[in-house]
Amino acid sequence: MSPSNKFNHGITKLRTSSSFTSHEEISAQSGMVVAQHPIAAEVGVEVMQRGGNAVDAAVTTAFATGVLLPIWNGIGGGGLMTVHLEGGGGGTVDFGMQAPGLAHSDMFELEDEQDVQGQSRRFSWSKVKDNANTEGYTSIAIPGTVAGLTTALEKWGTIDLDQAVAPAVKLAREGFALSRTTALAMAERHALLSRFAATATVYLSNGSPLGTGAHFVQSEHADTLERLGRIGASDMYGGETGARIAEDVEKNGGYLRLSDLEQYRPIVHDQPLSGTYRGLGVSGVTGPCAGPTVLEILNILAQFDLSDMGHGSIDFLHTMIEAVKLAAVDRFSFMGDPAVYGFPVDALADAEYAKSRASEIDPTRAKEFSAGDPWSFAGVAKPSSFPSQAGSAPDDGTTSLTTADKHGNMVALTQTNLAFSGVLNPGVGVMMNCAMGWSAPMSGTVNSIAPFARALNNMTPIVLHENGRAVMAIGGSGGRRIWPAVVQAIVNRVDFGMGLQEAMEQPRIHVESDDPVIDPRFGDEVLNDLKRRGHNYSLPPKEFTLWPFSEPNGIVREGDDLKSGINPQTKPTHAAGY
Repeated sequence: MSPSNKFNHGITKLRTSSSFTSHEEISAQSGMVVAQHPIAAEVGVEVMQRGGNAVDAAVTTAFATGVLLPIWNGIGGGGLMTVHLEGGGGGTVDFGMQAPGLAHSDMFELEDEQDVQGQSRRFSWSKVKDNANTEGYTSIAIPGTVAGLTTALEKWGTIDLDQAVAPAVKLAREGFALSRTTALAMAERHALLSRFAATATVYLSNGSPLGTGAHFVQSEHADTLERLGRIGASDMYGGETGARIAEDVEKNGGYLRLSDLEQYRPIVHDQPLSGTYRGLGVSGVTGPCAGPTVLEILNILAQFDLSDMGHGSIDFLHTMIEAVKLAAVDRFSFMGDPAVYGFPVDALADAEYAKSRASEIDPTRAKEFSAGDPWSFAGVAKPSSFPSQAGSAPDDGTTSLTTADKHGNMVALTQTNLAFSGVLNPGVGVMMNCAMGWSAPMSGTVNSIAPFARALNNMTPIVLHENGRAVMAIGGSGGRRIWPAVVQAIVNRVDFGMGLQEAMEQPRIHVESDDPVIDPRFGDEVLNDLKRRGHNYSLPPKEFTLWPFSEPNGIVREGDDLKSGINPQTKPTHAAGY
Protein backbone atom coordinates (compact mmCIF):
# COMPACT_ATOMS: atom_id res chain seq x y z
CA MET A 1 0.00 0.00 0.00
CA SER A 2 1.40 3.41 -0.92
CA PRO A 3 2.00 5.94 1.87
CA SER A 4 -0.79 8.07 0.41
CA ASN A 5 -3.31 5.22 0.44
CA LYS A 6 -2.14 4.10 3.86
CA PHE A 7 -2.65 7.61 5.21
CA ASN A 8 -6.20 7.89 3.82
CA HIS A 9 -7.30 4.31 4.58
CA GLY A 10 -10.58 4.28 6.46
CA ILE A 11 -11.10 8.06 6.35
CA THR A 12 -14.40 9.05 4.69
CA LYS A 13 -14.22 12.82 5.08
CA LEU A 14 -11.92 15.39 6.66
CA ARG A 15 -13.68 17.82 9.01
CA THR A 16 -12.39 21.08 10.41
CA SER A 17 -14.13 23.29 12.94
CA SER A 18 -15.60 26.71 12.22
CA SER A 19 -15.88 29.80 14.45
CA PHE A 20 -19.31 31.09 15.39
CA THR A 21 -20.12 33.84 17.85
CA SER A 22 -23.25 35.06 19.63
CA HIS A 23 -24.54 38.33 21.02
CA GLU A 24 -26.49 39.16 24.16
CA GLU A 25 -30.18 39.94 23.78
CA ILE A 26 -31.32 42.83 25.96
CA SER A 27 -34.81 43.89 26.98
CA ALA A 28 -36.15 47.35 27.76
CA GLN A 29 -39.54 48.94 28.32
CA SER A 30 -39.10 52.65 27.61
CA GLY A 31 -36.77 52.87 24.62
CA MET A 32 -34.11 51.04 22.63
CA VAL A 33 -31.52 51.79 19.95
CA VAL A 34 -29.55 49.24 17.96
CA ALA A 35 -26.60 50.73 16.05
CA GLN A 36 -23.23 49.70 14.72
CA HIS A 37 -21.21 51.49 17.39
CA PRO A 38 -21.87 51.33 21.16
CA ILE A 39 -21.48 55.09 21.65
CA ALA A 40 -24.01 55.75 18.87
CA ALA A 41 -26.56 53.44 20.50
CA GLU A 42 -26.06 55.13 23.87
CA VAL A 43 -26.40 58.60 22.33
CA GLY A 44 -29.75 57.64 20.83
CA VAL A 45 -31.12 56.26 24.08
CA GLU A 46 -30.10 59.42 25.91
CA VAL A 47 -32.25 61.42 23.49
CA MET A 48 -35.31 59.38 24.46
CA GLN A 49 -34.43 59.62 28.15
CA ARG A 50 -34.61 63.40 27.75
CA GLY A 51 -38.10 63.16 26.23
CA GLY A 52 -37.34 62.71 22.53
CA ASN A 53 -39.10 60.14 20.37
CA ALA A 54 -37.81 57.33 18.16
CA VAL A 55 -37.31 59.67 15.20
CA ASP A 56 -35.27 62.13 17.29
CA ALA A 57 -33.18 59.19 18.49
CA ALA A 58 -32.69 57.81 14.97
CA VAL A 59 -31.58 61.14 13.50
CA THR A 60 -29.22 61.87 16.39
CA THR A 61 -27.78 58.36 16.22
CA ALA A 62 -27.32 58.69 12.46
CA PHE A 63 -25.32 61.91 12.78
CA ALA A 64 -23.19 60.36 15.53
CA THR A 65 -22.61 57.18 13.51
CA GLY A 66 -21.32 59.33 10.67
CA VAL A 67 -18.58 60.55 12.98
CA LEU A 68 -17.84 57.24 14.67
CA LEU A 69 -17.79 55.19 11.43
CA PRO A 70 -16.99 57.89 8.86
CA ILE A 71 -15.67 55.67 6.09
CA TRP A 72 -18.97 53.80 5.89
CA ASN A 73 -21.55 56.53 6.29
CA GLY A 74 -22.12 60.14 7.19
CA ILE A 75 -23.22 63.47 5.79
CA GLY A 76 -21.14 62.89 2.65
CA GLY A 77 -23.41 59.98 1.72
CA GLY A 78 -27.07 59.02 1.59
CA GLY A 79 -29.64 56.56 2.85
CA LEU A 80 -33.20 55.45 3.46
CA MET A 81 -35.53 55.65 6.43
CA THR A 82 -38.82 53.95 7.33
CA VAL A 83 -40.87 55.47 10.15
CA HIS A 84 -43.88 53.84 11.81
CA LEU A 85 -45.78 55.94 14.30
CA GLU A 86 -48.14 54.41 16.83
CA GLY A 87 -51.55 53.94 15.28
CA GLY A 88 -50.21 53.70 11.72
CA GLY A 89 -48.72 57.12 10.93
CA GLY A 90 -45.24 57.83 9.57
CA GLY A 91 -43.79 57.17 6.14
CA THR A 92 -40.46 56.88 4.35
CA VAL A 93 -37.64 59.17 3.32
CA ASP A 94 -35.39 58.31 0.38
CA PHE A 95 -32.26 60.41 0.70
CA GLY A 96 -30.26 58.37 -1.74
CA MET A 97 -27.37 59.86 -3.67
CA GLN A 98 -27.85 61.30 -7.15
CA ALA A 99 -25.50 61.43 -10.10
CA PRO A 100 -24.28 64.97 -10.84
CA GLY A 101 -25.88 66.88 -13.68
CA LEU A 102 -22.69 66.52 -15.76
CA ALA A 103 -22.75 62.72 -15.45
CA HIS A 104 -23.47 60.58 -18.50
CA SER A 105 -23.45 56.91 -19.43
CA ASP A 106 -20.03 56.97 -21.13
CA MET A 107 -18.19 59.13 -18.60
CA PHE A 108 -15.76 56.38 -17.53
CA GLU A 109 -13.16 54.56 -19.60
CA LEU A 110 -13.70 50.80 -19.49
CA GLU A 111 -11.24 47.94 -19.45
CA ASP A 112 -11.65 44.62 -21.26
CA GLU A 113 -11.94 42.66 -18.02
CA GLN A 114 -15.37 41.94 -16.58
CA ASP A 115 -16.07 42.96 -12.97
CA VAL A 116 -18.05 39.93 -11.79
CA GLN A 117 -20.09 40.80 -8.71
CA GLY A 118 -20.33 37.92 -6.27
CA GLN A 119 -23.18 35.49 -6.90
CA SER A 120 -24.40 37.26 -10.05
CA ARG A 121 -22.22 36.09 -12.90
CA ARG A 122 -24.94 36.80 -15.44
CA PHE A 123 -25.25 40.39 -14.27
CA SER A 124 -21.76 41.85 -14.34
CA TRP A 125 -20.15 44.75 -16.16
CA SER A 126 -16.76 45.88 -17.40
CA LYS A 127 -14.21 47.22 -14.96
CA VAL A 128 -13.55 50.94 -14.97
CA LYS A 129 -10.02 52.13 -15.65
CA ASP A 130 -8.21 53.26 -12.48
CA ASN A 131 -11.40 52.59 -10.46
CA ALA A 132 -12.50 56.10 -11.38
CA ASN A 133 -16.12 55.29 -10.52
CA THR A 134 -15.31 54.17 -6.98
CA GLU A 135 -12.23 56.17 -5.97
CA GLY A 136 -11.36 59.84 -5.93
CA TYR A 137 -13.17 62.95 -7.08
CA THR A 138 -14.82 61.45 -10.16
CA SER A 139 -16.66 58.90 -8.01
CA ILE A 140 -18.50 61.49 -5.90
CA ALA A 141 -22.27 61.77 -6.30
CA ILE A 142 -24.66 64.28 -4.77
CA PRO A 143 -24.97 63.48 -1.03
CA GLY A 144 -28.44 63.26 0.50
CA THR A 145 -27.95 62.50 4.19
CA VAL A 146 -28.33 66.05 5.53
CA ALA A 147 -31.48 66.62 3.48
CA GLY A 148 -32.98 63.29 4.55
CA LEU A 149 -32.25 63.51 8.25
CA THR A 150 -33.36 67.13 8.57
CA THR A 151 -36.58 66.38 6.66
CA ALA A 152 -37.40 63.45 8.95
CA LEU A 153 -36.69 65.56 12.02
CA GLU A 154 -38.94 68.39 10.80
CA LYS A 155 -41.75 66.02 9.80
CA TRP A 156 -41.84 63.56 12.70
CA GLY A 157 -39.32 64.68 15.33
CA THR A 158 -39.63 66.88 18.39
CA ILE A 159 -36.12 68.32 18.86
CA ASP A 160 -34.20 70.98 16.94
CA LEU A 161 -31.42 70.23 14.47
CA ASP A 162 -28.72 71.78 16.64
CA GLN A 163 -29.71 69.36 19.41
CA ALA A 164 -29.61 66.41 17.01
CA VAL A 165 -26.08 67.17 15.81
CA ALA A 166 -24.68 68.16 19.22
CA PRO A 167 -23.44 64.67 20.25
CA ALA A 168 -21.80 64.20 16.83
CA VAL A 169 -20.11 67.60 17.12
CA LYS A 170 -18.73 66.70 20.53
CA LEU A 171 -17.42 63.32 19.34
CA ALA A 172 -15.77 64.84 16.28
CA ARG A 173 -14.18 67.72 18.18
CA GLU A 174 -13.03 65.87 21.28
CA GLY A 175 -12.25 62.58 19.55
CA PHE A 176 -12.72 58.97 20.56
CA ALA A 177 -10.81 55.70 20.58
CA LEU A 178 -10.80 54.12 17.13
CA SER A 179 -12.41 50.68 17.10
CA ARG A 180 -10.50 47.64 15.88
CA THR A 181 -12.91 47.09 12.98
CA THR A 182 -12.60 50.67 11.76
CA ALA A 183 -8.83 50.78 12.20
CA LEU A 184 -8.42 47.58 10.18
CA ALA A 185 -10.72 48.89 7.44
CA MET A 186 -8.71 52.12 7.24
CA ALA A 187 -5.43 50.23 7.14
CA GLU A 188 -6.72 48.06 4.31
CA ARG A 189 -7.36 51.20 2.21
CA HIS A 190 -4.16 52.96 3.24
CA ALA A 191 -3.16 53.63 -0.37
CA LEU A 192 -6.45 55.41 -1.10
CA LEU A 193 -6.35 57.46 2.10
CA SER A 194 -2.78 58.50 1.25
CA ARG A 195 -3.73 59.95 -2.15
CA PHE A 196 -5.33 63.12 -0.82
CA ALA A 197 -3.52 65.56 1.47
CA ALA A 198 -6.58 66.68 3.44
CA THR A 199 -7.55 63.05 4.02
CA ALA A 200 -4.08 61.93 5.04
CA THR A 201 -3.86 64.71 7.63
CA VAL A 202 -6.90 63.34 9.47
CA TYR A 203 -6.87 59.61 8.71
CA LEU A 204 -3.14 58.85 8.94
CA SER A 205 -0.39 59.43 11.49
CA ASN A 206 2.77 60.65 9.77
CA GLY A 207 1.71 58.69 6.71
CA SER A 208 0.99 55.46 8.59
CA PRO A 209 -2.40 53.90 9.38
CA LEU A 210 -4.00 54.70 12.71
CA GLY A 211 -3.99 51.76 15.10
CA THR A 212 -6.74 50.29 17.23
CA GLY A 213 -7.47 52.63 20.13
CA ALA A 214 -5.89 55.64 18.46
CA HIS A 215 -7.48 58.94 19.51
CA PHE A 216 -9.36 60.00 16.38
CA VAL A 217 -10.21 63.71 16.09
CA GLN A 218 -12.12 65.32 13.18
CA SER A 219 -12.02 69.07 13.87
CA GLU A 220 -13.25 70.32 10.49
CA HIS A 221 -16.00 67.68 10.53
CA ALA A 222 -17.09 69.12 13.90
CA ASP A 223 -17.12 72.67 12.51
CA THR A 224 -19.22 71.55 9.55
CA LEU A 225 -21.77 69.77 11.72
CA GLU A 226 -21.97 72.73 14.07
CA ARG A 227 -22.59 75.07 11.13
CA LEU A 228 -25.29 72.74 9.78
CA GLY A 229 -26.97 72.65 13.17
CA ARG A 230 -27.00 76.44 13.31
CA ILE A 231 -28.03 77.20 9.70
CA GLY A 232 -29.88 74.06 8.61
CA ALA A 233 -29.77 71.90 5.51
CA SER A 234 -29.43 74.94 3.25
CA ASP A 235 -25.78 75.15 4.34
CA MET A 236 -25.11 71.90 2.50
CA TYR A 237 -27.43 72.54 -0.43
CA GLY A 238 -26.28 75.98 -1.59
CA GLY A 239 -24.51 77.49 1.41
CA GLU A 240 -20.95 77.61 2.67
CA THR A 241 -20.44 73.88 3.15
CA GLY A 242 -21.88 73.02 -0.26
CA ALA A 243 -19.78 75.69 -1.95
CA ARG A 244 -16.58 74.36 -0.38
CA ILE A 245 -17.36 70.81 -1.48
CA ALA A 246 -18.28 71.79 -5.03
CA GLU A 247 -15.27 74.08 -5.49
CA ASP A 248 -12.82 71.40 -4.37
CA VAL A 249 -14.45 68.70 -6.50
CA GLU A 250 -14.41 70.85 -9.63
CA LYS A 251 -10.81 71.92 -9.06
CA ASN A 252 -9.76 68.27 -8.90
CA GLY A 253 -11.57 67.00 -11.99
CA GLY A 254 -14.79 65.71 -10.44
CA TYR A 255 -18.31 66.29 -11.73
CA LEU A 256 -20.23 67.58 -8.70
CA ARG A 257 -21.24 71.26 -8.85
CA LEU A 258 -22.97 73.64 -6.46
CA SER A 259 -26.03 73.68 -8.73
CA ASP A 260 -26.32 69.90 -8.21
CA LEU A 261 -26.54 70.41 -4.47
CA GLU A 262 -29.01 73.27 -4.84
CA GLN A 263 -31.49 71.13 -6.77
CA TYR A 264 -31.35 68.10 -4.44
CA ARG A 265 -34.56 67.06 -2.68
CA PRO A 266 -35.23 63.90 -0.63
CA ILE A 267 -38.20 61.80 -1.72
CA VAL A 268 -40.83 61.57 1.02
CA HIS A 269 -43.76 59.15 0.99
CA ASP A 270 -46.43 59.39 3.67
CA GLN A 271 -47.55 55.94 2.52
CA PRO A 272 -44.62 53.51 2.42
CA LEU A 273 -44.24 50.59 0.06
CA SER A 274 -46.56 48.10 1.75
CA GLY A 275 -47.41 44.44 1.72
CA THR A 276 -48.25 41.61 4.09
CA TYR A 277 -46.51 38.46 5.21
CA ARG A 278 -48.34 35.78 7.22
CA GLY A 279 -50.89 38.40 8.31
CA LEU A 280 -48.37 41.05 9.37
CA GLY A 281 -48.08 44.38 7.60
CA VAL A 282 -44.70 45.06 5.98
CA SER A 283 -43.56 48.63 5.28
CA GLY A 284 -40.44 49.67 3.40
CA VAL A 285 -39.03 52.16 0.93
CA THR A 286 -39.94 52.09 -2.74
CA GLY A 287 -37.73 53.20 -5.61
CA PRO A 288 -34.29 51.95 -6.73
CA CYS A 289 -33.45 50.17 -3.49
CA ALA A 290 -34.10 46.70 -2.06
CA GLY A 291 -37.55 47.39 -0.62
CA PRO A 292 -39.39 46.05 -3.70
CA THR A 293 -37.01 43.06 -3.80
CA VAL A 294 -37.67 42.10 -0.16
CA LEU A 295 -41.43 42.34 -0.73
CA GLU A 296 -41.15 40.19 -3.86
CA ILE A 297 -39.19 37.48 -2.03
CA LEU A 298 -41.60 37.46 0.91
CA ASN A 299 -44.58 37.30 -1.44
CA ILE A 300 -43.05 34.33 -3.26
CA LEU A 301 -42.29 32.55 0.01
CA ALA A 302 -45.85 33.18 1.19
CA GLN A 303 -46.98 30.64 -1.40
CA PHE A 304 -45.22 27.86 0.52
CA ASP A 305 -45.71 26.41 4.01
CA LEU A 306 -42.19 26.97 5.31
CA SER A 307 -42.99 26.06 8.90
CA ASP A 308 -44.28 22.68 7.78
CA MET A 309 -41.05 22.10 5.84
CA GLY A 310 -38.99 22.76 8.97
CA HIS A 311 -36.22 25.30 9.44
CA GLY A 312 -32.99 24.20 7.83
CA SER A 313 -34.55 21.31 5.92
CA ILE A 314 -33.66 20.61 2.31
CA ASP A 315 -37.11 21.70 1.14
CA PHE A 316 -36.89 24.93 3.14
CA LEU A 317 -33.43 25.85 1.83
CA HIS A 318 -34.25 24.89 -1.75
CA THR A 319 -37.37 27.06 -1.67
CA MET A 320 -35.53 29.99 -0.07
CA ILE A 321 -32.70 29.85 -2.62
CA GLU A 322 -35.05 29.66 -5.62
CA ALA A 323 -37.26 32.49 -4.32
CA VAL A 324 -34.29 34.83 -3.88
CA LYS A 325 -32.96 33.88 -7.34
CA LEU A 326 -36.29 34.75 -8.96
CA ALA A 327 -36.39 38.16 -7.31
CA ALA A 328 -32.71 38.82 -8.05
CA VAL A 329 -33.20 38.23 -11.79
CA ASP A 330 -36.15 40.64 -11.78
CA ARG A 331 -34.15 43.15 -9.76
CA PHE A 332 -31.21 43.25 -12.14
CA SER A 333 -33.45 43.15 -15.23
CA PHE A 334 -35.84 45.96 -14.39
CA MET A 335 -34.63 48.16 -11.54
CA GLY A 336 -32.95 51.51 -11.94
CA ASP A 337 -34.14 55.04 -11.24
CA PRO A 338 -37.86 54.93 -12.21
CA ALA A 339 -37.77 58.67 -12.88
CA VAL A 340 -35.20 58.05 -15.62
CA TYR A 341 -36.10 54.64 -17.05
CA GLY A 342 -39.81 54.46 -16.31
CA PHE A 343 -40.16 51.02 -14.77
CA PRO A 344 -43.00 50.81 -12.19
CA VAL A 345 -40.90 49.25 -9.43
CA ASP A 346 -43.85 48.66 -7.10
CA ALA A 347 -45.08 45.99 -9.54
CA LEU A 348 -42.34 43.71 -8.21
CA ALA A 349 -43.99 43.91 -4.79
CA ASP A 350 -47.39 42.90 -6.16
CA ALA A 351 -48.69 39.76 -4.42
CA GLU A 352 -50.36 38.42 -7.57
CA TYR A 353 -47.15 38.86 -9.56
CA ALA A 354 -45.32 36.87 -6.87
CA LYS A 355 -47.76 34.00 -7.34
CA SER A 356 -46.85 33.84 -11.02
CA ARG A 357 -43.14 33.78 -10.15
CA ALA A 358 -43.58 31.19 -7.38
CA SER A 359 -45.18 28.82 -9.87
CA GLU A 360 -41.84 28.60 -11.69
CA ILE A 361 -40.10 26.92 -8.74
CA ASP A 362 -39.46 23.23 -9.30
CA PRO A 363 -39.44 21.56 -5.86
CA THR A 364 -37.05 18.86 -7.07
CA ARG A 365 -34.24 20.78 -8.77
CA ALA A 366 -32.47 24.13 -9.05
CA LYS A 367 -33.27 26.22 -12.10
CA GLU A 368 -31.73 29.13 -13.97
CA PHE A 369 -34.47 31.74 -14.13
CA SER A 370 -35.30 34.37 -16.70
CA ALA A 371 -36.92 37.69 -15.84
CA GLY A 372 -40.66 37.72 -15.31
CA ASP A 373 -43.29 39.98 -16.85
CA PRO A 374 -44.34 42.45 -14.16
CA TRP A 375 -45.62 45.01 -16.68
CA SER A 376 -49.10 43.57 -16.90
CA PHE A 377 -49.42 43.64 -13.11
CA ALA A 378 -48.59 47.35 -13.22
CA GLY A 379 -51.27 47.92 -15.84
CA VAL A 380 -48.86 49.34 -18.42
CA ALA A 381 -47.27 48.00 -21.58
CA LYS A 382 -43.53 47.44 -21.67
CA PRO A 383 -41.96 50.23 -23.74
CA SER A 384 -40.28 49.01 -26.91
CA SER A 385 -37.24 51.10 -25.99
CA PHE A 386 -36.88 49.75 -22.44
CA PRO A 387 -33.15 49.18 -21.80
CA SER A 388 -31.38 45.91 -21.18
CA GLN A 389 -30.54 44.37 -17.82
CA ALA A 390 -27.88 45.88 -15.61
CA GLY A 391 -25.20 44.43 -13.41
CA SER A 392 -25.08 44.20 -9.64
CA ALA A 393 -23.11 47.00 -8.05
CA PRO A 394 -20.59 46.59 -5.22
CA ASP A 395 -21.23 47.91 -1.73
CA ASP A 396 -18.43 47.85 0.81
CA GLY A 397 -19.79 50.17 3.45
CA THR A 398 -23.20 51.01 4.92
CA THR A 399 -24.50 51.15 8.48
CA SER A 400 -27.91 50.25 9.84
CA LEU A 401 -29.76 51.39 12.96
CA THR A 402 -33.18 50.86 14.48
CA THR A 403 -34.98 52.71 17.27
CA ALA A 404 -38.14 52.20 19.32
CA ASP A 405 -39.70 54.38 21.99
CA LYS A 406 -42.23 54.00 24.81
CA HIS A 407 -44.98 55.52 22.67
CA GLY A 408 -44.95 52.60 20.23
CA ASN A 409 -43.02 54.34 17.45
CA MET A 410 -40.32 52.49 15.50
CA VAL A 411 -37.72 53.58 12.97
CA ALA A 412 -35.43 51.62 10.66
CA LEU A 413 -32.67 53.69 9.03
CA THR A 414 -29.84 52.68 6.71
CA GLN A 415 -27.16 55.05 5.47
CA THR A 416 -24.02 54.65 3.41
CA ASN A 417 -21.14 56.17 1.50
CA LEU A 418 -21.26 53.07 -0.78
CA ALA A 419 -17.64 52.49 0.22
CA PHE A 420 -15.77 55.76 0.35
CA SER A 421 -14.10 57.95 -2.24
CA GLY A 422 -11.10 58.75 -0.07
CA VAL A 423 -11.80 62.47 -0.44
CA LEU A 424 -12.06 64.93 2.44
CA ASN A 425 -12.73 68.38 1.06
CA PRO A 426 -10.53 71.00 2.78
CA GLY A 427 -12.53 73.13 5.17
CA VAL A 428 -15.29 70.49 5.36
CA GLY A 429 -13.57 67.41 6.81
CA VAL A 430 -16.28 64.94 5.78
CA MET A 431 -15.54 61.65 4.00
CA MET A 432 -17.32 61.83 0.65
CA ASN A 433 -19.21 59.00 -1.01
CA CYS A 434 -18.22 57.01 -4.09
CA ALA A 435 -21.82 56.39 -5.21
CA MET A 436 -21.05 56.65 -8.93
CA GLY A 437 -19.91 53.04 -8.49
CA TRP A 438 -23.52 51.93 -8.02
CA SER A 439 -24.40 52.59 -11.66
CA ALA A 440 -23.54 50.45 -14.67
CA PRO A 441 -20.64 52.31 -16.33
CA MET A 442 -21.91 51.78 -19.86
CA SER A 443 -24.92 52.91 -21.85
CA GLY A 444 -28.05 50.96 -22.67
CA THR A 445 -28.90 49.35 -19.31
CA VAL A 446 -31.69 50.02 -16.86
CA ASN A 447 -29.11 51.15 -14.30
CA SER A 448 -26.79 53.16 -16.57
CA ILE A 449 -25.46 56.52 -15.44
CA ALA A 450 -27.69 59.48 -16.27
CA PRO A 451 -27.83 63.08 -15.06
CA PHE A 452 -29.43 63.21 -11.60
CA ALA A 453 -30.23 59.47 -11.63
CA ARG A 454 -30.47 57.62 -8.35
CA ALA A 455 -28.69 54.32 -8.93
CA LEU A 456 -29.95 50.96 -7.75
CA ASN A 457 -28.84 50.37 -4.15
CA ASN A 458 -29.18 47.56 -1.65
CA MET A 459 -30.58 49.31 1.41
CA THR A 460 -33.91 48.13 2.84
CA PRO A 461 -35.05 49.43 6.23
CA ILE A 462 -38.24 47.52 7.05
CA VAL A 463 -40.93 47.82 9.74
CA LEU A 464 -43.43 45.03 10.46
CA HIS A 465 -46.71 45.95 12.13
CA GLU A 466 -49.88 44.34 13.41
CA ASN A 467 -53.18 46.20 13.80
CA GLY A 468 -51.40 49.55 13.60
CA ARG A 469 -48.78 48.59 16.17
CA ALA A 470 -45.13 48.29 15.13
CA VAL A 471 -43.76 44.91 16.19
CA MET A 472 -40.38 44.77 14.42
CA ALA A 473 -37.86 47.17 12.86
CA ILE A 474 -35.01 45.69 10.88
CA GLY A 475 -32.31 46.65 8.41
CA GLY A 476 -28.78 45.67 7.59
CA SER A 477 -25.41 46.53 6.13
CA GLY A 478 -23.37 44.46 3.73
CA GLY A 479 -24.24 45.41 0.16
CA ARG A 480 -26.18 42.97 -2.00
CA ARG A 481 -26.14 40.54 0.91
CA ILE A 482 -28.57 42.78 2.81
CA TRP A 483 -31.87 41.81 1.22
CA PRO A 484 -31.49 38.00 1.44
CA ALA A 485 -30.39 38.39 5.07
CA VAL A 486 -33.28 40.64 6.05
CA VAL A 487 -35.72 38.18 4.48
CA GLN A 488 -34.21 35.24 6.37
CA ALA A 489 -34.37 37.08 9.69
CA ILE A 490 -38.04 37.91 9.07
CA VAL A 491 -38.82 34.31 8.11
CA ASN A 492 -37.01 32.93 11.16
CA ARG A 493 -39.00 35.26 13.37
CA VAL A 494 -42.44 35.03 11.74
CA ASP A 495 -42.56 31.47 10.37
CA PHE A 496 -40.62 29.74 13.13
CA GLY A 497 -41.39 31.91 16.17
CA MET A 498 -37.76 32.61 17.05
CA GLY A 499 -36.66 35.51 19.19
CA LEU A 500 -34.96 38.08 16.99
CA GLN A 501 -31.51 37.41 18.45
CA GLU A 502 -31.95 33.70 17.83
CA ALA A 503 -33.17 34.48 14.32
CA MET A 504 -30.03 36.52 13.60
CA GLU A 505 -27.69 33.78 14.77
CA GLN A 506 -29.17 30.98 12.68
CA PRO A 507 -27.11 29.55 9.81
CA ARG A 508 -27.79 31.43 6.61
CA ILE A 509 -27.55 31.25 2.86
CA HIS A 510 -26.63 33.98 0.41
CA VAL A 511 -27.66 33.82 -3.20
CA GLU A 512 -28.39 36.25 -5.99
CA SER A 513 -28.99 35.02 -9.53
CA ASP A 514 -26.64 32.03 -9.67
CA ASP A 515 -24.96 29.76 -7.10
CA PRO A 516 -25.52 30.01 -3.34
CA VAL A 517 -23.11 30.27 -0.43
CA ILE A 518 -24.28 27.97 2.36
CA ASP A 519 -23.43 28.04 6.05
CA PRO A 520 -22.03 24.56 6.87
CA ARG A 521 -24.01 24.44 10.11
CA PHE A 522 -26.98 23.23 8.08
CA GLY A 523 -25.18 19.88 8.07
CA ASP A 524 -23.65 17.47 5.58
CA GLU A 525 -26.89 15.65 4.84
CA VAL A 526 -28.66 18.83 3.79
CA LEU A 527 -25.61 20.02 1.82
CA ASN A 528 -25.49 16.73 -0.06
CA ASP A 529 -29.21 16.98 -0.80
CA LEU A 530 -28.73 20.51 -2.15
CA LYS A 531 -26.01 19.23 -4.45
CA ARG A 532 -28.31 16.48 -5.68
CA ARG A 533 -30.97 19.08 -6.49
CA GLY A 534 -28.50 20.95 -8.67
CA HIS A 535 -27.27 23.69 -6.34
CA ASN A 536 -23.58 24.24 -7.07
CA TYR A 537 -23.00 25.81 -3.67
CA SER A 538 -19.85 27.06 -2.01
CA LEU A 539 -18.98 27.31 1.70
CA PRO A 540 -17.97 30.52 3.46
CA PRO A 541 -14.37 31.15 4.54
CA LYS A 542 -13.43 29.58 7.86
CA GLU A 543 -12.32 32.86 9.42
CA PHE A 544 -15.37 34.65 10.79
CA THR A 545 -13.87 38.06 9.98
CA LEU A 546 -14.39 37.09 6.33
CA TRP A 547 -18.09 36.34 7.00
CA PRO A 548 -19.71 36.46 3.53
CA PHE A 549 -23.18 37.41 4.74
CA SER A 550 -24.88 40.66 5.70
CA GLU A 551 -25.06 42.15 9.19
CA PRO A 552 -28.78 42.67 9.89
CA ASN A 553 -29.96 44.13 13.16
CA GLY A 554 -33.24 45.18 14.65
CA ILE A 555 -35.73 45.49 17.49
CA VAL A 556 -38.91 43.54 18.22
CA ARG A 557 -41.78 44.47 20.50
CA GLU A 558 -43.21 41.64 22.60
CA GLY A 559 -46.04 42.94 24.72
CA ASP A 560 -44.56 45.81 26.72
CA ASP A 561 -40.97 44.69 26.15
CA LEU A 562 -38.52 45.77 23.48
CA LYS A 563 -35.89 43.16 22.61
CA SER A 564 -32.75 43.46 20.51
CA GLY A 565 -31.52 41.30 17.67
CA ILE A 566 -27.96 41.66 16.40
CA ASN A 567 -25.83 39.80 13.89
CA PRO A 568 -22.69 38.89 15.87
CA GLN A 569 -20.20 38.60 12.98
CA THR A 570 -18.02 41.13 11.16
CA LYS A 571 -18.99 44.77 11.75
CA PRO A 572 -19.85 45.11 15.48
CA THR A 573 -23.36 46.17 16.45
CA HIS A 574 -24.68 47.10 19.87
CA ALA A 575 -28.02 47.61 21.59
CA ALA A 576 -28.81 50.08 24.35
CA GLY A 577 -32.10 50.49 26.16
CA TYR A 578 -33.77 51.72 29.33
